[in-house]
Amino acid sequence: MINPFDLEIARQHQQDLLREARERRIAAPLRRARRGVDEAGRGAPKEDVEVRWGLAEDDVAVAELLELNGMPRWVAFEERFIVAQKNGKALGAVRYRMESKRLLLGLLVVDPWAGEERMALALYRGAGDLACEIGAREVIAAESRADYLDRSGYRRRGHGWRLDVLRGSGADGRHQPSGLFGMLAWPFYQALRR
Repeated sequence: MINPFDLEIARQHQQDLLREARERRIAAPLRRARRGVDEAGRGAPKEDVEVRWGLAEDDVAVAELLELNGMPRWVAFEERFIVAQKNGKALGAVRYRMESKRLLLGLLVVDPWAGEERMALALYRGAGDLACEIGAREVIAAESRADYLDRSGYRRRGHGWRLDVLRGSGADGRHQPSGLFGMLAWPFYQALRR
């Protein structure tokens, strides 16, 4: 016998997932507009690599990336990933989880033919933008053998790396103010400075 409460819970969960996917699609243009200047005030790479939250449809592509990097495919179906894609094809992914206003980053996998450095920098910078969208205060990343985290604006903290997403520095080196939900309140802030 099927419990009707289980069906209601499943429907509610499905509606929540669909609402979250819609919100992510709406936020994508804002991410692209902010990608013009990175945390250190330098121009971001002019590429058409899109970094976004992984969806259920990405599981197979992430599984292929894991397999290309010598890891088991099943990890893609058990974990959550932030995905970097170009022309609709997933070229890199980084595992994440949320914990008390923090975005924790883990395993990084990229397509070896897409260029590890390019994809890693895009993923780590994009993770900061995504964390800002959801109101997280910081991004914590595991130790990395390469200097991708340092070049993406993260600062060493203990055995890992940290990015304070609410206090990124502007082109002049001063901290930018942050508004509600991690979005910058530039027009209001600029009016106060005059």
